[in-house]
Amino acid sequence: MKRIARSKKLSRSHKMHELSLAQGLLNQLEELAREHKATTILVVRVDIGDQSGIVTDSFCFGFNALKKEQQLTENALLSITPTKGSELILAQVEME
Repeated sequence: MKRIARSKKLSRSHKMHELSLAQGLLNQLEELAREHKATTILVVRVDIGDQSGIVTDSFCFGFNALKKEQQLTENALLSITPTKGSELILAQVEME
């Protein structure tokens, strides 16, 4: 198992909604898996700022619905840490 700690701000336009953000996260996970030659994403930890405008439950719903579309992420667990600020950050990924 590889644990990747990567603090990376995810892009967000004003018109993006939670489903689009979840898809963007999954795209980044696919890229990370390729870089590290991983076949499975186990755990994904993101930080969501309290001023981000992101509805956490909707983001989780979107992630859990979309993750099933790829074998790489189908069993991934999403962990969200509320933070101060307005950012959505991919903080850590566990993969193998």
